[in-house]
Amino acid sequence: MQQIFKISIILILGLIYRNSLGQSADTTKISSLIVYGDSFVFGVKEPTSWKGDIEIAKDFSSNIIFYKNKSDLKNGGALIQISIFSKQDEETEEDLKYDISRYTDKYTDLKEQNLLVSHGKYKCFSKMVYVEKNFYQYIVYINPGEKFKNGLSVAMNISKRAATEEELQTFRDIIFSLVILKG
Repeated sequence: MQQIFKISIILILGLIYRNSLGQSADTTKISSLIVYGDSFVFGVKEPTSWKGDIEIAKDFSSNIIFYKNKSDLKNGGALIQISIFSKQDEETEEDLKYDISRYTDKYTDLKEQNLLVSHGKYKCFSKMVYVEKNFYQYIVYINPGEKFKNGLSVAMNISKRAATEEELQTFRDIIFSLVILKG
């Protein structure tokens, strides 16, 4: 049954991108990606000049990651990770606070900064944590509401420097593009 659901979702989304003659409406690459597992399906838009990757994502304990190129990925450049998580309740903000407290325990010189991120439909809870000239992590927990048993964690990690304005905008665009279809 789940296999039929997955195939149906993929076919429906494929039809969205086709005109009535079965030809692609334009020749640009399709920018929306569908990520799925046994208990979830979500869509996310792949940003221009970034690569969405589900295979390498496994190495980062994520469902999908985005990066500009392999060199950046290997050398601590901007890495955006998206992971599904099971909600225990609707107190997603408390989950974020708990996870940040684990960073505080590990890094005595950790600093926190508010981070403004929004989504058109879902509640977002966000913070930036960093140790100057070591790492910068932008963390967003997304709660799509009571009808979903899962939420999404989106993080952008960069070594040794803060994110550029372009990287922050890409991060925000990815978050805003997320659509939970099942979960």
